[in-house]
Amino acid sequence: MKLIKWRISAAAVLLLALGMACTKLRSPGQVKQYTGSLTAAQLLEKGELELKRRKWEEGRRTLKLIEEYLPSAEEFPQAKLLIADSYFYASRYSYPEAEVEYQSFLNYFPRHHRKEYVLYRIALCCYATVENSERDQSTTHKAIEAFNRLLQEAPGTVYATDARAKLNQCWRRLAEHELLVGIFYVNSYHFAAAEARLKGMLENYPEYSDRERAYYHLGEALRQKYPNRDLFAQELRAYLDTIDKQEEDVLTSQERRQWEALRDAFIKVELDRYTSEARSYYQRLVESYPSSIWAGRARDRLLELGQTRITEELDG
Repeated sequence: MKLIKWRISAAAVLLLALGMACTKLRSPGQVKQYTGSLTAAQLLEKGELELKRRKWEEGRRTLKLIEEYLPSAEEFPQAKLLIADSYFYASRYSYPEAEVEYQSFLNYFPRHHRKEYVLYRIALCCYATVENSERDQSTTHKAIEAFNRLLQEAPGTVYATDARAKLNQCWRRLAEHELLVGIFYVNSYHFAAAEARLKGMLENYPEYSDRERAYYHLGEALRQKYPNRDLFAQELRAYLDTIDKQEEDVLTSQERRQWEALRDAFIKVELDRYTSEARSYYQRLVESYPSSIWAGRARDRLLELGQTRITEELDG
């Protein structure tokens, strides 16, 4: 009984699939009805002319007749490419739609002789949607992937020079974004986060030209940084281990005074380390960019840190 039901079910699925397939099949009469009895070549010529006259919607509708009703015609690849171009060059740019159509072209014709042109257009569509440095950079990452794909799949392409130039602009945009985020963290008093972001920017984007701002704000982050709770917790745990106790609450008065002395010494060592590192970035800025406005500010900081050190020594 189960076998019979399975066979009936399988047959039903097969009939449904055949029915769906049949709905896409057009008789010659139906094709003529939808295409106005025009051949694929005539439709291509008509659609191309409409696009040249900047009648974008009309041109697409004409060319899509080839895609829908005459996909086996030799004119289909050219029609498919023109549809994508119509979105790219339209008066009101539609880069997301153009990207979808270019990718659809590659899905149909992965080895077409115009593949590198299509890959380049896909990359340009991504590049055109790149946001400014203050906003999310997911579109920039997407553009980088697209240009790299072009250079990998068509290394000798005529578009290589422009692709590499735009890649450099994308990397610059990412570096600028990281810098602005780091500066934001400094201004909002998240100094550890600023330090991590700015150091990452300097390491990951060594060719980025505007490094003086990064040096200055990294110095600012380190100058104002304070040991975080995790570091205190580690030090406390180490001290508790030495006296064989589990919790701070059970410390005796003497042990608590001892811990506080150790804690204060630890804070001083850490702050001295942060200050020393901040000074190194200010100094690097002054030496590498002596005429920069940021170098002038760095000199002020160096003078301030030097005076602070002298004051501490005199007080000591």
